[in-house]
Amino acid sequence: MIQLKSLFIVFLLFGCAVFYSQEAPKKWKFAFQLDNRFSSIRGKEITVFGLKVGLQYKKLTRFGVGSSFIVNPVYIDYFNKKRNTEETNKISFWYFSVFNDWILFKNNKWECFVTEQIGFGRPNFTKEINNDIVSDFNVNLYVNEISGQVNYKLTKWIGLGAGVGYRNLLNKKSVLNTTFDAPIYIAKIIIYPETFFNN
Repeated sequence: MIQLKSLFIVFLLFGCAVFYSQEAPKKWKFAFQLDNRFSSIRGKEITVFGLKVGLQYKKLTRFGVGSSFIVNPVYIDYFNKKRNTEETNKISFWYFSVFNDWILFKNNKWECFVTEQIGFGRPNFTKEINNDIVSDFNVNLYVNEISGQVNYKLTKWIGLGAGVGYRNLLNKKSVLNTTFDAPIYIAKIIIYPETFFNN
């Protein structure tokens, strides 16, 4: 349900920004990206699906809001010495963020930039013992991601992007940092909606 609400909000923002882009001066452009990131939690590989909407100012900067969530929950098995039993933690994760791209190079096909996004999220931890759920709780997290990325424009209306970076928590809680701090690898599809309005 939380993921559906996140997608609804992002697409609502998409519609509002499309309307605005028709009225904005040419130095402003609407930006929309499907932003997939590959990373890990406690050594388990994860796929993070994200959406970003915003505005680009000339060839200098791009900023806006986004939403991301783990496509599949992560299951971590461990042995609890105090209980002398095997336990399983299931971790789900989503967050909203604001982002800013510093554009370093841009021509008709290629674009290189550094991006930072800071977000608020609520991962969910579910502890299971012998297939029984014994606890289920949420915690607040503040996420910071910095990455270098390259975009390539395939056609007038669609492009591809890739990059590498690092995700770390602004919360100073050692256990959570150990769980969520990790490198990120980015693969995405970019849509250039201004092409539709100029035709």
